[in-house]
Amino acid sequence: MADQRLELIVSLVEERGFVSIKELSQLFDVSEVTIRRAVQRLDEENRLRRTHGGVVPLPSPTARSLAHERLGEGFFTDRVDVLIATSIGTYSDRVLLAQAEKRNIPIVAESLDPSGSRALVAVDNHAASLALGRWAGHYAQQHFDGQANVLDLTYHLRNTLARSHGFIAGLREVLPEAQTILSINAQSAWQPAYQVTLDALHVYPSINVIFAINDATAGGAIEACRQAEVDPASILVLPFGLEGNTLRDALLEGEYCKAGLAMFPEIVGPVCIEAAIKACNGEMMSRQLITPHAVLTSQTLSDFYTRTDAGWQINWENVQRQLTIPLPINPPAPREQDALPRRIGFVVPHVEHEWYQNLLFCMQRHVERLQVELEIVDADQNLKDEVTLRRRAIAHVAATQVQPGEVILVGTGQISVYLAEELAKLEHEFTVITNSVQVFGILHDKHSIGLISTGGQLRRATDALVGPTAEEVLRGLRADKCLLEVAGFTIEFGLSHTNLSEVTIKQAMIRAAREVILMADHTQAGQESVVQIAPTNVVSKLISDNALPASTRLDLAKAGIEVVLAQT
Repeated sequence: MADQRLELIVSLVEERGFVSIKELSQLFDVSEVTIRRAVQRLDEENRLRRTHGGVVPLPSPTARSLAHERLGEGFFTDRVDVLIATSIGTYSDRVLLAQAEKRNIPIVAESLDPSGSRALVAVDNHAASLALGRWAGHYAQQHFDGQANVLDLTYHLRNTLARSHGFIAGLREVLPEAQTILSINAQSAWQPAYQVTLDALHVYPSINVIFAINDATAGGAIEACRQAEVDPASILVLPFGLEGNTLRDALLEGEYCKAGLAMFPEIVGPVCIEAAIKACNGEMMSRQLITPHAVLTSQTLSDFYTRTDAGWQINWENVQRQLTIPLPINPPAPREQDALPRRIGFVVPHVEHEWYQNLLFCMQRHVERLQVELEIVDADQNLKDEVTLRRRAIAHVAATQVQPGEVILVGTGQISVYLAEELAKLEHEFTVITNSVQVFGILHDKHSIGLISTGGQLRRATDALVGPTAEEVLRGLRADKCLLEVAGFTIEFGLSHTNLSEVTIKQAMIRAAREVILMADHTQAGQESVVQIAPTNVVSKLISDNALPASTRLDLAKAGIEVVLAQT
């Protein structure tokens, strides 16, 4: 079974280009730990390459010869010269920009600008959807007696909202009386789009035009139409994307999908790479690199694509004759290797979307020709790594609070585990009282540290010792400081946590300490968890990271709590 899983992973990655650890875990219904072990083995056997948050195929032999060193386990921005990224949210954008600015790495934006980028590579969303809307209007004139009742499967980002607005505007240019029956956020995913469409068709049977901001939502809508047994002659499903084989096949069949807006990942991928090279060299280029689009039908699909056994292949001769590409993607003269970046990073926000799977594939083919490395980064994993980095910095500062001869209380939590690793590096003597099995294990062999376990019942979910036995032990002990970690804190609700048994042991720790020092990163600030541990005024000092909002810092200062920020 394990060997078969390895072969399936190799086949899937070679087909898709990049697959995240999380997705592999879900596909094979095993833990992420199991997948990481399998990926580690495949990497050691030189069959695949581990990358940030996932796995990619091996580069071609030519490109592979350039990779003298393995990708490290450190932060990915330490290993790349330039980044290609998409805006996916205020917080994640801020994290990415901070990482890039700290290391002086230029960013090229794809699809949506996170601000601070050197250039944005994207289709003109409004103009493209306007063209698709006009096509839909003319189709409705000919087939629906001039009636168009629209279900708009939109999304909350600027570019996807522009697609929805442009489509409706184009439709109403042709049919001024066209009605938007329902405009709803389908979360840019297949399953929500399927359910929303199924419900909408039941409640509003007059719907005859469905606009989908990408292929995933269009796929869900098409399946909903099939399940509802809607006559294909009575409805249109119009995708913005035609990102890969799935919707191009649906367009060729001409059942529910009779037209679509093509964004051409085969063009966008190389343009992103060429823009990244220019940004890395500080070369001038347009701030907006607008990539081409085309409204395609089953009759015109073959103008730009050919169906082969390996999937749909782009017809470059027609593309170059009919479309405008914003940067040369096949420069006539070879470039010197020192004019190229050593490694380009690509931050992938939605690895499950065919757009990013195909975009990645096209980027990889382009960089191999240039003999440049491409490191793929899972956006979710990047955020997790950023939080981990900040938590380690908090633990490092917290360890400096421990003076020779002191007795300290350390509880459970990820920061507490990192704290134990920092405490193990200290040379002076002190004593640690803990209810954490992990903390106890880390400090077990450090003879300069006195170590006391509270005992108690093991809560396996967090490796915490809890219950009356542990609480009774703490009643008979006194500590100088309690270095405490909780699930969340606010000025109003105080310190809070998720599990009642851990709340009572944390309350016992607070009572046993002369001073309470809270360790919490900025993601825990402003969060109110299930159960209150204590009011905020029990805390004398908060150790957090430099992303803690200034307003929160001021509120804590007003409450008499010292704030110490760990720098990352």
